[in-house]
Amino acid sequence: MGKENWWEKRVLRSVDNLKLWVDNPRLDPADQHLRLNDFIDDLMSDESEKKEFMQLIKSISERGFRSFDPIVVWKDASDKYVVAEGNRRVLALKLLRNPEKAPKSIRRFVIEQARDIERDTIEKIRVCVSPSYDETRWYILQRHSTGSLLKKWQRLQQQRFILNIYEETNQSIDKTIEITNLKRGEIIEALRYVGLRDLATKYEVAKHLTIEEKEAVYSHRISMTVLERWFNKFIRTEWGIEFDEMSILIKSNLESFCNAYAKFLKLMLNPSDNELGYAITTRTIDNRFDEIYSKLPKVEFPDNETNLVIDTNELDSDKVDSIEETKENEQKEDAVAQNGSTPRELKANPDRNQLTSDYYQISVSSYKLSALFKEFKKLPVERYKNVTAASLRVFLDLSVDEYITTQNLQAEVTNAYKQDYNEVSLIRRIKYLQSEHIKDKAANKVIKELLTHSNDHSLNTLNDYVHGTKTHKVNRKFLNGFWDMLSPLLSVLIELKEK
Repeated sequence: MGKENWWEKRVLRSVDNLKLWVDNPRLDPADQHLRLNDFIDDLMSDESEKKEFMQLIKSISERGFRSFDPIVVWKDASDKYVVAEGNRRVLALKLLRNPEKAPKSIRRFVIEQARDIERDTIEKIRVCVSPSYDETRWYILQRHSTGSLLKKWQRLQQQRFILNIYEETNQSIDKTIEITNLKRGEIIEALRYVGLRDLATKYEVAKHLTIEEKEAVYSHRISMTVLERWFNKFIRTEWGIEFDEMSILIKSNLESFCNAYAKFLKLMLNPSDNELGYAITTRTIDNRFDEIYSKLPKVEFPDNETNLVIDTNELDSDKVDSIEETKENEQKEDAVAQNGSTPRELKANPDRNQLTSDYYQISVSSYKLSALFKEFKKLPVERYKNVTAASLRVFLDLSVDEYITTQNLQAEVTNAYKQDYNEVSLIRRIKYLQSEHIKDKAANKVIKELLTHSNDHSLNTLNDYVHGTKTHKVNRKFLNGFWDMLSPLLSVLIELKEK
C-alpha cells in the first residue's frame, strides 16, 4: 500500500459535492440509482432499515456529526469525490442540509430534525481521500471483514462484493485473492453460495413461487446465512448437489430437486404463515432440522446407473429472468397478437431468425461494426447459434469502443484506470460510461443489467460465449432477447434506430 497511510489522514470536503456510490453493496443491484431519492428508497426498503436510518439522522441532529469512523472517498474520472465508506452518514447529512429533498414518508421528520442543527456546521466534513478506486476497494474489504463497529454488510452483500471483483478481474481467482487478501477457499465458497441463491431465480424453481415470493428471492436482502446453514453436507448429499469449482452440479432428478428447493423457500419466506408454525432461522435449522426436512418433497434420483449431471448454468433462466422482464414479454406477445403477423410488426418476435432486420440502421465509423451489423441481418440464429453468441459479445465491445472514440474519451479512460487504453477491460469501460457520460435512463438500466452477475443477460454470460468452455444460453429466443435488451444502450452507443 506504500509508505503513506492515506486512511490515517483526513481533509475537509463539501457534503453537497460528495457523490453517493451507485455500486454500494448495500444497494439492490437490480435498481437504478440516478437521484438522491433512489438511494433513500433503497436504504429504507424495509421497516428496520428505515428506523435505523431515522435514528442516524436524529443522532446527528442532537449530537452533531462525529466522525469516529472515517468517511472514505475517491476521485472518479470526472474529478468528483465518490463515497466508498459512509454512504448512509453522508446521505443523512445531505438531507439535514436540504430537508425539502427528503421523500414524503420522512420529510416532516427530517425538517423537524434539521431545525435543531446549525447547517453550516455540517457544510464540510473530514474525509479520508483514497488515491484510487482499487485502494478504496482494498480498504473496504479490511473494514468489513473484521470486528468493526460499523453497520455490517449482510452476507449476500459481502459475497456480491467479492463476486464483482471476480468479474472485474475476468474471473481470475489469483487476482481476486491478490485484491481481497482472502483465501482461495473463502472466495470459492462465496461464489458457490451466491450460485445456490441464484439457482432460486431459475425458471424451474421460480415457477413454483408466488409473485411476492419471487420478489423476496430476487431481493439482495434474502438471508444467505439461512441458505448456507440449510445447504449443509447432508442436504447436498440427499439432494444430489455437487460443486465443481464455482459450478453447481445436480445429480438428482431435476424436477424433484426444484420442487423440494421451492418448498423450502416457501417455508423460509413466509415466517409467520407457514405449516411449520415457526420461522426458519439458523437456530431452528439446527434444533428442528428433522421436522423441517420432513415437510419437504423427497428428492429422487434416476434409476439408471449413469446419472444425468446438470450444470445449473444450463437451466432455463431465460424463461423467468425477472418480474419486470416477464411483464415486458407478456406485453410484447399481446402487441403481436393485436397487430397481426406481418414481418415489420414481428420485428421484436423472440422467435425471429435474425437478431435484427433491414428495418434498422446504425451510424458508425467502424468498418467492423458496420459489417457485423449487416451480417446480423442475414445470419440465421438457429443454425449458427454459437457464432451469433460470440459475435454479440464482440459487437458490444466494438460499440462501446466506438462511443468512447467518437466522444474523445480515450485519454480520460486511460487516466482513470492508469492503463493503456487497449488494456482496459470491457467491464471497466462500461462502468466508466455509466451515468457520468451516458445520461439516457433506459441505457443506464441496460448497463445495470449487464453489470449484475446474477442476471442471465449479463456481461458474465457474454464473456462465457468467448472465453468459457460451456455451451449454455445459446438458444434462439435467449439470443434474440439479449439483443432486444441491449437495444436501448446500442441506440446511444451507435445510434441504433428504425429507418
